[in-house]
Amino acid sequence: MAIQPPSWAKNAVPTPNGWQEPRTGELLKSQRLTQEDIDVYNGVEVSAPAPTPAHVPEPVVEEVIVQQLNEAPQNNVSLDDMSKTQLEAVGRQHGVELDRRKSKTALLAELKTLTE
Repeated sequence: MAIQPPSWAKNAVPTPNGWQEPRTGELLKSQRLTQEDIDVYNGVEVSAPAPTPAHVPEPVVEEVIVQQLNEAPQNNVSLDDMSKTQLEAVGRQHGVELDRRKSKTALLAELKTLTE
């Protein structure tokens, strides 16, 4: 259904906020109007939406380098016998930042996944 100006204001122009007097800009009737309704009233042809591009860029895949822990443990202590601080130090030596807020079991599991 096409919008119509108020019967008492034939020269009113539609705006998103309602009908305005064209010379003074005074709002004559407050009414929410969509841009589509305004375009139809003004005789503006609505163009078709722009087509989506056919080329979709490939996702970027980062290469992960796995480094095996081959060296002897510090002070001849196995990973299972190390403290969380020591485990963090071993991780740093191999370029891995461990979060000491995690449990010791979780830290060991993270280090052991590097050795696989």
